[in-house]
Amino acid sequence: MVRALLVSLSASLALAATAAAYSWDFVDNSLPEPTFATQTACSRELRGVYEDLSIYAYSASCSLTTNMLPAENNMRQLIVLERQHLEGDSERDIREWNHAVHESLRGLSVPGPYDIADNDSEESAQIRFRSFRGRTRGHHREACTFTPVEMPVSQPKYRVVVGSNCAAEETPYLIDNLPSNTEILPVRTEGFVAPLDSLPKDHPIVLKNRALKHRQALQSLVDQVDVETMEKDVTWLSGEAPGSPFLTRSSTSKQSLEVAQWLKSQFESYGCDTVELMPYQNRFGPNVICTFKGTEHPTEHVIIGAHHDSRGSFLNPRAPGADDDGSGTTMLLQIARIIKANNLSFGRTLVIAAFSGEEQGLFGSAALAKKLKASGTTITMMIQGDMLAYRKPGEPLQVAFPARYHTPELSSLLRNVTELYVPNAVVGTTGACCSDHQSFWEAGFPATAFFERNGPIADPKYHNSGDLVYREGYDFEQLKTSAQAMLASVFEVAEAKVSGADL
Repeated sequence: MVRALLVSLSASLALAATAAAYSWDFVDNSLPEPTFATQTACSRELRGVYEDLSIYAYSASCSLTTNMLPAENNMRQLIVLERQHLEGDSERDIREWNHAVHESLRGLSVPGPYDIADNDSEESAQIRFRSFRGRTRGHHREACTFTPVEMPVSQPKYRVVVGSNCAAEETPYLIDNLPSNTEILPVRTEGFVAPLDSLPKDHPIVLKNRALKHRQALQSLVDQVDVETMEKDVTWLSGEAPGSPFLTRSSTSKQSLEVAQWLKSQFESYGCDTVELMPYQNRFGPNVICTFKGTEHPTEHVIIGAHHDSRGSFLNPRAPGADDDGSGTTMLLQIARIIKANNLSFGRTLVIAAFSGEEQGLFGSAALAKKLKASGTTITMMIQGDMLAYRKPGEPLQVAFPARYHTPELSSLLRNVTELYVPNAVVGTTGACCSDHQSFWEAGFPATAFFERNGPIADPKYHNSGDLVYREGYDFEQLKTSAQAMLASVFEVAEAKVSGADL
């Protein structure tokens, strides 16, 4: 008999944001899929996949009462919180993190969103947020509350599932109350998750990996990655350059709009065919989307992304995010600069995407992935660059790919590309999670990510207001290495051309 791991809440969870009520069920992936011969009318949709934890929504009409939670409740979403993989983690550290998360959520009540166009400074907004008790911009409303779910004993302590009475888009400030090494993983409240774990043998990624060979013309482009221009861009983003206006790049601050506008102007100067500000929630700054239209396969898209938002220390209005993810955003600008300098075109359509809302739960990338999936867009590849510039003193230059939440064949191709064109880099894997490529992987698109280090995160200023350029460990040779690997990868798959001819 199939055993389902049913998690009971003090109050049952339901998805009330849709026309039909839903309830949530946690299923152990190590067990075979349940079959219910008499329950053919039961609608079951996968909403989140996190290794050994799968989360499904069932329609209220489904009669599988033994495997379900009742639908009568005001809780509207589930949130998965995961402890980021840090160097030196011990079992005690993990237990203490789990305890800290539960303590942070105990009695927590946070406001609904306020418009980021407010005249509030970031500091006053933070103060107002933390003193909020049921009032938003002068209007009474019920605050969002959060209830930790009692997890089965089989679940690891580095993950906490939380239920909330508010929809996901209404809780952008949750992250500010959690330990700094906490990642918010999205549980979809509409649509369904369909991760792409493998590619067919005739997929362009698989075929390209078989025929991969070094080309000197592509190597010459890789060698054009320039430290001086990257330093100029990343210090402007971090607020360290003279004249930079940026105190913070938090997605929930009005400066997020200013960052997006600046990125838009930069991409326009580099000759993108189109540059779009893509708003998706009024409490976040927009995504910035630069597109170079493909000449031979314009309906096939190659996406390279990073997130332009950042996160600072608790109660500190400063959020420079020089590594997380000013480094990735600078990489995007560097690739656009090299495209312009060499008058490149592409066989496939190339999309350069600077996302917002990553720190609050991959909101910006989820909005784009949802839009592309709904339109039936063909995505040949999506790659993300997140944290590319920190090098622990004494360690070699490195490029790492995810150990989970990625498409293996794609990671294999990009590993091979990196070894061909950036031979001085030590290539491996990382247990660090979670970034915007996951939104595309969950939507069924081939996706993976680049990271600065094999193994866990070593940057001591991760999610900290001290995440600056001019500090020990921030290494421009490491950033250059990461940018070279990503440029080679995207130019290879997008089929870069000079004067209309293949490289």
